[in-house]
Amino acid sequence: MHKKIWFKIHLYLGLTVGIILMIIGITGTLLSFQKEIIWLFNKDSYVVEVIGERLSEKQIIDNFNSKFPKAKIKALTINSDPSSSVVINIASNAKGKAGRRGINYYINPYNSEILPNVEGAKTFKFIEKIHRGLIVGDVGKQIVGASTLLLLVLMLSGVVVYFPRLKKAFFKSFTFKFKHKGRSFLSTMHSALGMWVLPFYLVSTITGLSLSYHWFSDILYNSAGVEKKSHKKHSMKNAVLNMVQNRQKEDLSSQKIQNVFDLFKENITNYSSASLKFEAKKDVFTLNYLKKEPQHYRARNEISLDLKNNTIVKHEEFSKQPLEEKLLKSMIQVHTGEYFGRIGQILMLLASSTMALFTITGFMMYFQRRKKKSN
Repeated sequence: MHKKIWFKIHLYLGLTVGIILMIIGITGTLLSFQKEIIWLFNKDSYVVEVIGERLSEKQIIDNFNSKFPKAKIKALTINSDPSSSVVINIASNAKGKAGRRGINYYINPYNSEILPNVEGAKTFKFIEKIHRGLIVGDVGKQIVGASTLLLLVLMLSGVVVYFPRLKKAFFKSFTFKFKHKGRSFLSTMHSALGMWVLPFYLVSTITGLSLSYHWFSDILYNSAGVEKKSHKKHSMKNAVLNMVQNRQKEDLSSQKIQNVFDLFKENITNYSSASLKFEAKKDVFTLNYLKKEPQHYRARNEISLDLKNNTIVKHEEFSKQPLEEKLLKSMIQVHTGEYFGRIGQILMLLASSTMALFTITGFMMYFQRRKKKSN
């Protein structure tokens, strides 16, 4: 009797949220290799020809300021790879997130040439809006969040319904045969593939809920005993830093910025990229950097340098953090599979793409079942 109840739960939940989960799965698939796709189609912005010696950070800043005297530089990102461009971020007049992000200029570090703008980011931003909120704002985010939560129930009910076969022939339960026809084929394929992708869906569901709901994220942080940075405090910190930046504007000369990068390079040699915001508090500058061959692109390290005394004030390395802290700070990378390397990324992509298959086969079995009953 309980199996029939769980079957009904699985059936009606699938019919209710199946389409939404299919949309989430398809858009998730498209977003899986976002960075790689953007890089592939924008090589002229990211890759430069190595000709002679690279310009210093001071020269790059001075040349940029001579071309755009009214621009207010917010940050500079450099790369250790000789064939990589550098990025200058300037203040934007836009409001909201676009204003906070600023505008990026990609610069050839050998001749200060302004490289083409990166294309494709807006397309992926639109796909991300569908993935996270069905492009209908906060209401859509709640629908996606609720559907993700119900996916847990779908997985549980699916396992309960399939459990007798799992118990009887465990390894055979992960296979299906193409010689089966009709509803029998759809049923075995639906169930067998479901068992294969179950671990990936559990990971993507838990991380997705953490990214959607602050309360769920708080539960994970509290359970792991990891302190969570408050968005409110972060905003206040930015406001204070902006005040400091305005107050010290005349002090942040290109020569001072050069001195910061020189001090950074003296202490850190195994970096792949390093970003410096043009902000200082009592001559203390903070850089975010990636090591060579980082675990993922957000495995960032933070170092604070005292320019007056030429000392390191603080140095936080991602690799030295406890495992639970690294996982919680890498929720997006765990969600996409990138945290587990290229293989994990590909497996998560394949799992996401099968969500459409589950929705389609689920509806097909439902209509075949109705047709059989009516006959």
